[in-house]
Amino acid sequence: MQAIVVEHLGEEGSLREIPVPQPGPDEILVRVTAAGVNPVDWKIRDGARKPLPFVLGQDFAGVVSAAGANVNAYKQGDRIFGIARKHGAYAQFTLVPQNSHGEPIAHIPADVGDADAAALPTAGLTALAALDMMQLHEGQTLVIFGVTGGVGSFAAQIAKSRGARVIGTSHSGHENDARELGVDDFIAYDKQPPVDAVKRFLPDGADAVLDVVDDGTTIQSIQSIIRPGGWIISTIGALDVERFKKQGFRASNIVMNETPESSHDGLRQLARMVEQGTVRVVIAAERDLREAAQALQQSKSGGITGKLVLTVESGTI
Repeated sequence: MQAIVVEHLGEEGSLREIPVPQPGPDEILVRVTAAGVNPVDWKIRDGARKPLPFVLGQDFAGVVSAAGANVNAYKQGDRIFGIARKHGAYAQFTLVPQNSHGEPIAHIPADVGDADAAALPTAGLTALAALDMMQLHEGQTLVIFGVTGGVGSFAAQIAKSRGARVIGTSHSGHENDARELGVDDFIAYDKQPPVDAVKRFLPDGADAVLDVVDDGTTIQSIQSIIRPGGWIISTIGALDVERFKKQGFRASNIVMNETPESSHDGLRQLARMVEQGTVRVVIAAERDLREAAQALQQSKSGGITGKLVLTVESGTI
């Protein structure tokens, strides 16, 4: 099979011919049709956080090609999606366990396309986990720093479905995108200081803040816009959690695969939201597998609205 492989530290990954993996008793061989692109993909590549060589990517959609002897929930021909953290997703085939907290999978509903399914797992589960942790309810306020990216776009829609007021920040060129997500108030970070703008919208402070973009230095200024006892969650590990807690806030650096939402049930919940129209998957672009390096560079450069997806052909690429 063909796959995007990193063989040496510092490589961007290239298309290679490698053996098709064989499923063990509790594993499923999946013919990949689409792979979602996430910032974690290039972070793993650049930091060589996996033993070399390795196949890039983790989010996938595809069709069950073969199943191990102990697999009873999935059969050949089933459409499934999820996270292939160990074997990678930028490939014609991948292996996933039938039941794993770290690598959840689920069936794809008949009316959900492969590209949408592949875009959901990491970003969607991260957004869902953050919103569940915050326990936002109708009438509360959420500020999302980076609202038009993968996690932010899902979080805005989930929060709106739960009756929250959403204030989102992004580049001024993405205001229409943010409005289409249902954002109530938009702040262009390139036109005005976002924290000052939030204070004008919410003089009494926000109930919760989700930050997907700021570093450890910048994020400290955000405490001035959170009401006492309110939540702040970072998806990139930027929070000094103990400092925020000592000042009376609730805070977390969320790690998706350590949350209850990283599960079959979490994926099914996301799929139902798409089925019901509660959540719309925003696809920034679909690229061919051989363009993986360019897609990762685009992701790394930032400024993407929604998700990038790689399409994978089953034949020779």
